[in-house]
Amino acid sequence: MHRRNRHTLLCGVLASSVALGGAAALAAPAAAQAVVPAASCTVTPDPQGRFVVITGEGFTPPRNLNDGESTEPLNIDADGNFRVQRFQKNVDYTVLAVNEDQDFVFVNCKVAGSTPSAGDSREYQKGYSDGHTAGMKAASRSNCDVPPQPDKSQDHSESYWRGWRSGAETSFDSYCGDDN
Repeated sequence: MHRRNRHTLLCGVLASSVALGGAAALAAPAAAQAVVPAASCTVTPDPQGRFVVITGEGFTPPRNLNDGESTEPLNIDADGNFRVQRFQKNVDYTVLAVNEDQDFVFVNCKVAGSTPSAGDSREYQKGYSDGHTAGMKAASRSNCDVPPQPDKSQDHSESYWRGWRSGAETSFDSYCGDDN
């Protein structure tokens, strides 16, 4: 190729790339206005590992929840949110679009928090046991009129107090019935 032809060709390519780049830059703000808010999904395991709660926001229905073995339809509210409780330890969930034209064809759920340590689990169990005893005592002493109150002057971890509250409520409600 002659030098003049090469120069003409390179100038033409350069000019067209600048023109197209400018058009793309002008088109970018228009596309940015149509941005869809991101959808997200979170899996929160129960501290004792008995169940998981899966929540999501920013979804358009219809959607399905997949756990790697099965798929089930999700009940998404008018605001694009959902909440599902599953009695299994699996934390790997994916929200799938039913229709191909939906935004966010699949969203992998993130796991909230971390797995409790063995010490946290023991603290929770000790708190649950103490709370269960306190709940039964409070129910029998007060004829179900006064729920159990924790003695916060005792120095315990947050995990212990979560267990205490859960144990106290469970035993008080089982002794008195759920209407208290």
